[in-house]
Amino acid sequence: MRASEQRVALSLWLLLLLATCSGGVAAQQSNGVGVALIEAARAALLSEAAALSNSSDWPASYEPGQLSESYDYIVVGGGSAGSIVASRLSEQRNVSVLLLEAGAQPPLESDIYALSGSLHHDERYMWLDEAQPNGNCCLARRAGSGCNWWHARMLGGGGSLNGNIYVPGSAANFRRWRWQLQLKGWDWPQVQVAYRRLQQQLQLNFLPLQPLEAQLAKLIYAAARELQLPRPRQPLLMGSDFGYTHDVPATVQQGRRRSSARQYLAQPQVRARSNLRVLLAAQAQRLLFKRQRAAGVQYTLGNRTLRALAKRELVLSAGALNSAKLLLLSGIGPAAELRALGIQPLRDLPVGRNLHDHGMLPLFLRFGNDCGLNASSSRSAYAPASVAEYLLQQQRGPLAAGFSMMGFINSSAPHSRDGQPDLHIVAHTFMPRGSAGSFEYLGLRPELVTAQRAALAQAPMLQLMGSLLLPKSRSKLQLRSADPQQPPLISSAYAADPADRATLLRFIRYVQLMLTTPAFQRCGLQLWLPPLPACDALTPDSDDYWLCHIRHMFLGAWHAVGSCRMATRNDPRGVVDERLRVFGVQGLRVVDASIMPEITAGNTNAPAMMIAEQGARMIREDYNRAAAAATLAETTEQPNDIPLYD
Repeated sequence: MRASEQRVALSLWLLLLLATCSGGVAAQQSNGVGVALIEAARAALLSEAAALSNSSDWPASYEPGQLSESYDYIVVGGGSAGSIVASRLSEQRNVSVLLLEAGAQPPLESDIYALSGSLHHDERYMWLDEAQPNGNCCLARRAGSGCNWWHARMLGGGGSLNGNIYVPGSAANFRRWRWQLQLKGWDWPQVQVAYRRLQQQLQLNFLPLQPLEAQLAKLIYAAARELQLPRPRQPLLMGSDFGYTHDVPATVQQGRRRSSARQYLAQPQVRARSNLRVLLAAQAQRLLFKRQRAAGVQYTLGNRTLRALAKRELVLSAGALNSAKLLLLSGIGPAAELRALGIQPLRDLPVGRNLHDHGMLPLFLRFGNDCGLNASSSRSAYAPASVAEYLLQQQRGPLAAGFSMMGFINSSAPHSRDGQPDLHIVAHTFMPRGSAGSFEYLGLRPELVTAQRAALAQAPMLQLMGSLLLPKSRSKLQLRSADPQQPPLISSAYAADPADRATLLRFIRYVQLMLTTPAFQRCGLQLWLPPLPACDALTPDSDDYWLCHIRHMFLGAWHAVGSCRMATRNDPRGVVDERLRVFGVQGLRVVDASIMPEITAGNTNAPAMMIAEQGARMIREDYNRAAAAATLAETTEQPNDIPLYD
């Protein structure tokens, strides 16, 4: 069932349930007891459905007329990072905070964990940015499309619609940030402090295993044992390690999503704060400056153009694409490129130059026999009984179910613990016989969608997604024009680096090795290859064939990071310093995944939230330190009469 069809199906089933509980029932002969019971069930369903979608749970969105002209802090972007920054800063009762979010409140489908996929192609809740087509990557996507760089557009950001997988990266990631890249304050023990604060607020849970997925997990574990792969030495919550696990932490509780917006902004004590203002549907256009200091932001709300001023700091938490775009629109970026677009450069910095992503390469294994998986009798999440169970039994049942199983592997030596994993088997998805498959969702060409559905009509499949944990390739983000309404110009470079291609080749050979295990052979699993004429003309199973396959099928994983790279002052690749301050500009920080110098090992939502905890702490520390120094020196404020630069 397609994502849009799923949303319609759920709504229809809910309407049918409510309709069935009223109307014609009362017309039947009855002594009144049966009707009373049905009416009670109807009232309970209505009450629970209303409570689930209650928008008053979220912080109120203010109109411009209700807002002050200036605030101590302005946070641009209410996503996974920005929600945390705004909440933590507003804990200080003596400061005022404005949070600007371009999107809206998360809809009902965001709250119900199993429905999050229905939002992924919805322009109301997603920025559906795509790169320029090129001949080197994402060639299987539909005509005229490049690699997709989709990202969320709502309060809570990606945490309001993604898989909510919580992987904190590895100790090796942050040791490298600290000791090889010389970034003070970012070693593993230091970021662990931020992670502990985050975990306490998020109330982490583990995704439950349903009967069908339990059988699938047993199959994967059996193959891993037969290949003598190492087992994880620690829970994933303590950092990614070698081996497979299905104990995957997630920000989900009783089938309901627990995004950073939900946990940091929608709590009663936060909603009650008079010093925090949230403005939705407010799209930032450019930053305002007084000389070399950030002074505020210009934004649109409907057909109005407005501005807000920041007395202390302006914080960009708009994500790896929009934070970089906003800096470029404001004159912070490669000077020659900005001048060519008619934008006056303020600071010449390599904004957009370190954009990267884990990427994902799907491989498909066709079952010779379904090993009992395809015959599962588990009830559909969209059946009426599932909806009723979810609403009336504390969010239980298929609508509350989730499954994720992950493998972290050194592709050069799968049996070894030497070095660190370079390959993330990020998804193990069972596709039942007769299902629609994944190609339409991924935006692939119609003939590939048709081919996959034809194959699934004959037999079920297992989809394995391989991601690069240590990608070397770097993409680039620029502006199309000086018009803020234009999407960014993205040049994708997925697997452009030979080292990345070599790792993906090893991923393919690793999956082929799994096919030789007795566990996989008992299920008759064999590779299913999509029809790719340019590749099919090459020698089957040769490296040349698979390199062609990679150019077509290695796609974006929606883990964009790095476009506003954190670096030391003597590193020409840097946009922000280790305190997340933009080089050469006072009162301006970037606090989101865009500051990552190198992507972390695993899903990026948890590191983005950790960065927000770190950034909010740094902002408070730096202000208090500066205030103490100013008091000691008995300095006076400079006059605030310098004209705005915009």
